[in-house]
Amino acid sequence: MHVVPAIPADLPEVLAAYSDARARQAAHRAFQWPEFTQRSILEQMGSGQLLRVIDGDAFVGVFTVAYEDPAIWGELERGAHIYLHRFARASTYPGRGLVDALLGWALAQCEALGREGLRLDTWGHNDALIAFYESRGFTLIDKRTMGSDPRLPPHYDGLHLALLERPFSLP
Repeated sequence: MHVVPAIPADLPEVLAAYSDARARQAAHRAFQWPEFTQRSILEQMGSGQLLRVIDGDAFVGVFTVAYEDPAIWGELERGAHIYLHRFARASTYPGRGLVDALLGWALAQCEALGREGLRLDTWGHNDALIAFYESRGFTLIDKRTMGSDPRLPPHYDGLHLALLERPFSLP
């Protein structure tokens, strides 16, 4: 598996992955992502923030990347990490490996850019997902309930998040 930038031709697959993720969130009675607009997805593609994971020619999933995240990390933001967001697996991909593939890419980016490590956030009440990320080398740094912030989409208002961090280290 490898990571490549998403392009406008990928829009149907990206929308389907997000739709499937929302359906899985609803089935687990978890917080659900809103429907992301085509415009916002295309903007993320244009800025290089939206990446997709592929296995051969098969679309495995999608995620976004940022190089700073002061709106969520607040006083902990130091400009020293790579931030990973919105992982969504393709409904047509039956296997595993999406997270490991995107982590491999992100750790290589840490090395190339001299970053200290990776950061991500997830729902603060989802202990199973937090434990999954901890099994991938992340440490829970903080839990916080987000307030209204003009830098964030409205669905973040009142959202309880777990903030996790993984240091970059050479093998």
